[in-house]
Amino acid sequence: MYRLSFRFLSNPQYLALLKEGAVNTVIITFFCLIFGFMIGLVIALFRQSRNQVLRFFGAFWVDFLRNTPFLVQLFFFYYGLPQLGIDTNPLVTSIIALSINVSAGNCEVIRAGLMAVKKSYYECAAALGFGPLQTIRYVVLPISLRVAFKPLVNNFVNLVLTTSVCFSITVVDMMGASKIINGRVDRPFEIYLLLLVSYCCLTFLISTISKIVDKKIAITL
Repeated sequence: MYRLSFRFLSNPQYLALLKEGAVNTVIITFFCLIFGFMIGLVIALFRQSRNQVLRFFGAFWVDFLRNTPFLVQLFFFYYGLPQLGIDTNPLVTSIIALSINVSAGNCEVIRAGLMAVKKSYYECAAALGFGPLQTIRYVVLPISLRVAFKPLVNNFVNLVLTTSVCFSITVVDMMGASKIINGRVDRPFEIYLLLLVSYCCLTFLISTISKIVDKKIAITL
């Protein structure tokens, strides 16, 4: 009968490796959250623009990224760009590729929020003497981002889970650290069970915090 054994956790070397993996996962997630949101916001504004070129670019950006696998995008940046003389770092490349990938989903969520803003809000802003940029900054964005908050959190959770793909370009994230340790101790059941629980706890924490924040910022249009 199979016996569970987590003795590898008592090894300082493996604990240090797990800590490194957790830190790298947090780093990737943090920067991708910021950059992915910022890029998604810009592309969403492009898609709502009256300029046909900007609208076309925004639509192409979203369709291209959503219809190609993230793993292929990641390999393109990591293995393809060096052929053009561009040096790549595994951690930096992961952040760039994943930020671009997640921006497509964020764009559509933010765009839905922008479309949810009623015409009357624009009219009120115009009555107050707001210009186009002031209307977007002080009226449209605060409302649309509150409306889009829940879907954005879902994208954030998916972002955390997608970071596990980055081990494929030698990033030592939680997945990468787990594979290294399993290669040395050969305890796949225990190691990947621990990994599953770690991701579950992390995403549960994010979901719990987001529910609290959502109650604070909820609005009725």
